[in-house]
Order: sequence, then structure tokens, then C-alpha cells
Amino acid sequence: MSNQTSLKNNLTSEKWDALQSSLLGLYGKDVYTSWLQGVTFNKINFNALILNVKTRFIRDWIVAHYADKILDLYKKQDSNISRIEFQILERTETKNPKSNVIDFEKKDLVQDSGSYGLSKIDERLVFDNFVVGKSNELAFAAANRIIDNLNKYNPLYIYGGVGLGKTHILNAIGNQLLKKVDKVIYVSAERFMYQFVRSIKNNEVVKFKDIFRSAKVLIIDDIQFVSGKDVTQEEFFHTFNALIESGSQIVISCDRPPNELDRIQDRIKSRLSGGLVVDVQSPDFEQRVKILKQRCLKEFHASERNIIIDDEIINFIANELKLSIREMIGAFNRIAAYLNINQRKISVAEAKHILRDSLNKIHTNITIEDIQKTVVSYYNISMHDFMSSRRSRSVARPRQIAMYLAKKMTTKSLPDIGRNFSGRDHTTVIHAIKKVEELMIQDKNFENEVKDINGKLTKSI
Repeated sequence: MSNQTSLKNNLTSEKWDALQSSLLGLYGKDVYTSWLQGVTFNKINFNALILNVKTRFIRDWIVAHYADKILDLYKKQDSNISRIEFQILERTETKNPKSNVIDFEKKDLVQDSGSYGLSKIDERLVFDNFVVGKSNELAFAAANRIIDNLNKYNPLYIYGGVGLGKTHILNAIGNQLLKKVDKVIYVSAERFMYQFVRSIKNNEVVKFKDIFRSAKVLIIDDIQFVSGKDVTQEEFFHTFNALIESGSQIVISCDRPPNELDRIQDRIKSRLSGGLVVDVQSPDFEQRVKILKQRCLKEFHASERNIIIDDEIINFIANELKLSIREMIGAFNRIAAYLNINQRKISVAEAKHILRDSLNKIHTNITIEDIQKTVVSYYNISMHDFMSSRRSRSVARPRQIAMYLAKKMTTKSLPDIGRNFSGRDHTTVIHAIKKVEELMIQDKNFENEVKDINGKLTKSI
């Protein structure tokens, strides 16, 4: 390797290290340590960023959930990069009795803070700072009931859309129960899957089962991500049964009710429905204002410059960002940051300008069905052929383009996209996205076609 190439890769490696810090801040410690911390820089190959991952399973999960964001972040540092490739480095375990691998694995499973689980319960998310309204009062009441009386509702199943406070409720339950119960496990469904697969690879399934089945309280966030993984579902079902039979409390969150879960075994759906199922809805205007004013008070006390946000601006944010508390808080934080820097009041018109990206996203309501109809019309093919299993290029390529646009223009997950294309697997969607991205680089005419379809969809809303 030449000195110039070595210097270039050293500089690029530094960029990757900086990006890792951004990923930690963006996704939090739990997701970062589970999936992203072990990703390492390999090299730059023309316009591709080559990264190392330890297993094919980790590669597939990162591609499905984080690759787009990684690419976006890296392109801000190097605009020449247009794609990511992963090199799989299957780990070879040593049998050196002095190796610290086992100790590390154990430490990863047991928290130093005294709680007994795979994800650290967020001490900031408590009921004292949870704003109760009509949208969440039943979930709030049920949560407090099981804190006072374990097994009153078992399991307690809380469902609702993204960013409506389900994770806050689960953490608040965990924080309260840690005061009176030992062995509280709080874990995301994706972390449950990761640890189970790792326990199989490391021949530590017995240890995995012992840790989970000895819990007095098991809290699982986003259970929908267990769908489709037969081996993981089997272990979850048996763990679930063991905990119920031993009198342990189970609390679960999901983005939909049990009967609407796709690719989940019927016996698991039945178990999930056996306790109390409650939903969390989008908050009304009054509740949104309360949330923002609580946030405003927190910002006021935390800032040395005494930030004050006018009621007019708070009402504007609450009125415009209705569907997700998380997005509403994100918009508030942008306004607060602007005020912190500029030290002056702003008008509603200025707030609209600052939040233009968020507002444009809210006002964009493109659906997968819209994309499918537009692609079918553009290429003059029948919807029947388009949704069929035919693999001829005249049909397969438009189908891949539609999957690519569905990923780019909607908030649907890869499994959701696959289900909207006659029940195809998420790996098919991953392949389609990668193929379209490659062809857009190689073929200018193809790139123009994709952009043309994109433009037609944008103009139609």
C-alpha cells in the first residue's frame, strides 16, 4: 500500500470513528452496543464505503434498520460516497481458559446498576414527568395497578403508533418496580433476538434461559420485531409460559394489537391477549400543549440563558405536529436551540421556516399503494403481473423500483414493505433496494426513470 493510500484510509478511519459517536447519540446505548459498536471501517473502494461486521445476521439487521442513516451521515463528510458494502468477518472463538470472553458476555447480560437485564432502564423516564390525557389514561392506570399489585394484569400489553410514549410508560414501570422487586429485566425485542442468537453461537443457551426465566418482571419493548423468526418465537413462547407459571409479571409494548401481528404464531397471539390489552393514541391538542410546556419548563431550568418560548409558538408546534410526541419534541428542541443561539423572540413565520423539513414530512402522505399504482402506470404493466411471482425483467425491475421508493418515501419498515408486495420477505426488499441503487449509479437513463417516477409521486400530493 502506498503512503498516499495509507494516509487516505487513516483519514477515512477517523471519519468513521467520528460517525460512531453520532450513531451512539442518535440511537442510544442499547441499540448502539447491540448492533453498531462492533462495525469497523475497512476501506474506501471507489464510491463505496466498505465496513466490517462479525456475522451475516448482524449484517442483515444493520442493512434493514440502520444502513440508510449510516450512509446519510457519512455522505455529509464525504459526498463522493454513494453506497455501503459489508464484509463479514466470522469470529473464531478461542478456548484459552484465561480468555475474558465469557466474563464480557456475562457483564453484558447483567447490569451493574442493580437491575437485572439486557437494557438499562432510563432513570429519566418516570411517571412524575409523564403527561396523562385521554389518549393514554387507561394505559397509565393499568401500569400503576400492576405496580401496586403484580399479576393484576398479566401480561400487560400496551400498543400504539411510533412516538406516542409507550417506551416512557415501560421505563416508568421498570423504575417503580426496581424499588420493590429484584431481577427486573427490560429489553427491546431486537436485543432479545440478538442475545438469543448469540447464545446459540456461543453454546450458552442454558445461561440465556436461566437469566430470562429467573426474572420477577420481564419488560419487552417493540415485540413486533420478533415476527417471522421461528426459532426466536419458540424460545419467547417457552420463556413466556415459564414466567407466567412462576407468577412473574410480563409487560409488553407493540405498534399494533396482538390479533394484527403478522407472522407471529397463533399460540403466542393467544398468550399476549390473555391479560389486559390497552392502546395509546395520539394526544389531543390540550395534552400536546401540556407536554410542550413541561418540556419548556425543563429547558428553562437547564439553560443558563433562561430560554422562554411564547405560547403562540408552543400552540403552533402542538397544532402542526399531531401524530408523534417524539417528532413534536424534536421540533421543540430545534426551536429551543435556535433561541439559545440567537437570544431573541421569533415569529410563527420564522418557526415555520426553522421547522420546514418536519412540516413538509408531515404534509407528505404518499402510501405504498400510491407508489405501486404510479410505477405500474409508468411502465404500462398490469397490477396482476406486477404483484405476481413473475421474474421477467419487464416486471421484476419495476417491482424493485417500487420497493426502493417505498423505503425512501414512506416510514414503513422493510417487513411491512414486503407484506405489501404479496407477502414477500424483507430480504427480497433489501435485495431490491441494493439493486436499484447499483443500477442508478451504472445507468444514467435508469436513474432518470426513477427520478421521474419520484417526481410524479411528489407532484400528486
